[in-house]
Amino acid sequence: MFNITEMISAFFRSIPLAYTTLVVFLLVGLFQFKPAKAEEANSADFNFVAAGDWGCGHEALNTFSMMKGMKPELYLGLGDYSYMDSSDCWLNIVKSVGKSFKIALGNHDTEGQLLQAYMDEFKLEKQYYSFNYRNAHFIALSTELSKPDEIEQLKFVKNDLLRTKANKNIDWTIVFFHKPFYSADGSDITNMRRTYHPIFENFGVDLVIQGHSHNYQRTYPLLYNEARNSEPIVSDKEQLQYHDPLGIIFLIVGTGGESLQPLNKKSFHASTYEGYGCINVEIKGKSMNVEYYSDTNNTIDKFFITKKQHDSKSMDAKSEIQRIEYYKSAK
Repeated sequence: MFNITEMISAFFRSIPLAYTTLVVFLLVGLFQFKPAKAEEANSADFNFVAAGDWGCGHEALNTFSMMKGMKPELYLGLGDYSYMDSSDCWLNIVKSVGKSFKIALGNHDTEGQLLQAYMDEFKLEKQYYSFNYRNAHFIALSTELSKPDEIEQLKFVKNDLLRTKANKNIDWTIVFFHKPFYSADGSDITNMRRTYHPIFENFGVDLVIQGHSHNYQRTYPLLYNEARNSEPIVSDKEQLQYHDPLGIIFLIVGTGGESLQPLNKKSFHASTYEGYGCINVEIKGKSMNVEYYSDTNNTIDKFFITKKQHDSKSMDAKSEIQRIEYYKSAK
């Protein structure tokens, strides 16, 4: 009968000791390689937190302390940080997490010497940039640019999303910036909404995170409405679980600590909240869990997105069907 043990033993007896040692090292290396593969399979699991409109007071300190307690791998700042002539007071709050803090710039961050201070501190060459982290792609945009820089930012975004769509290692695309596209208090940045929402939709952006309004707002998945761009098309009225949703979920998390503002919930909102806090986003492969926590560390809102690989053309066709149905019902 075939005996693998005897075969290996005979093989080792038939070769010099030096070669035997080499073979042993190779076998050990092969056995050690297997756990590395298993570890790599789990490398897409991580979490990040986000909030904007901070200030330097007690509430901002509390927000950051709560964020750190969630042990995130990334921190996203959604603009408007110190609200003072100097950036020092806010930078002192967040300095302990170093390079894991990524920022978008707000209207209070581009006044006087502040812009250059933030650019220097976070090593930014431009007000907009992108980066990959595990299986997610992040794009930070600026809502505070001059016209020539707006054109350059748009070129950057189109090229960036083209590269990302071709990257098979990226499952999620997340965009963050300051002024919102759709809000409950009329603070919408309409020119960017008209330009970017259709682009984000066409390239499969999953989540857009914004600040500026000092409250929490979460939309249903939204499709761009070409007929009335201020009234986005709600593609799914589900509150909790979304599987390969058509459209994009927009969040406003302007609750870092500076102040709070009232809001009037609109038909495209799935959830709103007037209170300080932050979001925690957990990504596990092709699943995303998003929770908004109040300043007392209580869950106020949560939702889940799951996805599978699919043909982008079929998604575009479904989106077009959705638009046609919407326009028919609107007549």
